[in-house]
Amino acid sequence: EFFLLKYANENKKETFTISKEAVDQLMKYSYPGNVRELENSIERAVVLARGNTLTQNDLPMSIKGFIREEVSELTEGNLVEKVEALERKLILNALTKSNGYQTQAGKLLGLTERNLRYKLQKYGIKN
Repeated sequence: EFFLLKYANENKKETFTISKEAVDQLMKYSYPGNVRELENSIERAVVLARGNTLTQNDLPMSIKGFIREEVSELTEGNLVEKVEALERKLILNALTKSNGYQTQAGKLLGLTERNLRYKLQKYGIKN
């Protein structure tokens, strides 16, 4: 709640709340980056949230379990190819969620605009 209030106030979202589903999803995630990752995830979600309620859809894909689902589907094969395929999928999903806005997609992915542009070119993704 502390981070939610902090970033809601910074972004002038005075009556900002969080849905039960979003809280549940946040509680399930293991946060390999500890508190800093939690704070960054909440900040990103608050900034990108379209309404006054933070929902499960506003959370970064890694927290929503997208990565875990994708990794569980991986089978034998070249590791580099598998990682690149997953990275390409994550980028495409972030671009879809951000309606094609590269700055927002980069924030969702935790990438700088420069890194995102490099990866778009690398994977031949036209935006």
